[in-house]
Amino acid sequence: MTGLLVAMVLSLASPLDPAREAYQSGELAQARAELEAVLYPLRLDDDGLEAEAHLLLAATYHAQEDPSRAENEVVLGLAASRDATLDPLVYPPDFIAFVERVRTVHGERIAALAAARRRPILVPPVLASPGAVPERPAAPAVATVSRGWYLVPFGVGHFQHGKHAKGTVLAVSQGAFFALSAASLGGALALRGDDGLYSAGDAGKARGLNVSYLAGAYAFAALYAYGVLDGFLSSPEGAGERAR
Repeated sequence: MTGLLVAMVLSLASPLDPAREAYQSGELAQARAELEAVLYPLRLDDDGLEAEAHLLLAATYHAQEDPSRAENEVVLGLAASRDATLDPLVYPPDFIAFVERVRTVHGERIAALAAARRRPILVPPVLASPGAVPERPAAPAVATVSRGWYLVPFGVGHFQHGKHAKGTVLAVSQGAFFALSAASLGGALALRGDDGLYSAGDAGKARGLNVSYLAGAYAFAALYAYGVLDGFLSSPEGAGERAR
């Protein structure tokens, strides 16, 4: 039981108690040694204790008439805990006034050191599950060109399916024969009289125009049939897809 009580008392004891007692007893060298041992390197894991240690060491330097070191320790102590207060029963009034002066003069430096002490909170990255399969990018949309375009004359179907050379040939040739046939028919009809018959002088000319009309019509029909067959035979179902 006695050992348990001793352990509890030791656990509640502050690591700064020896230095505090030495300072209050006037043993400044011992207090300085105790405080420097726990601050350099730092052996305290609590900001409040660290601030108290720096201020107590500053008070020791101040009592030893070393104001530059005392001022630096005050800055470090206030940066560790800006709300740190001094017990007037422990520290003399001149040192308390010294601390307040340093707090005012070096306010920006204290704030900068306090901000540098704050550690950023890192958010752990979200890891994908081991069995997750990365999604593939969607395939580009395609538009299928209908083979029904081959039923349109003048090479329209070939142009729609990207066969520009054949489309140009069919457009020119079909257009020429269509124009010849239409012009011949128009001329032959214009030579007819009111009774629908040709005069003796226009009969030969009308005969030639009719022949030209029929020849152009047959040639146009042949080229149209060729274009349709060529398109359907050279473009099986499903061909002619082009990216949108």
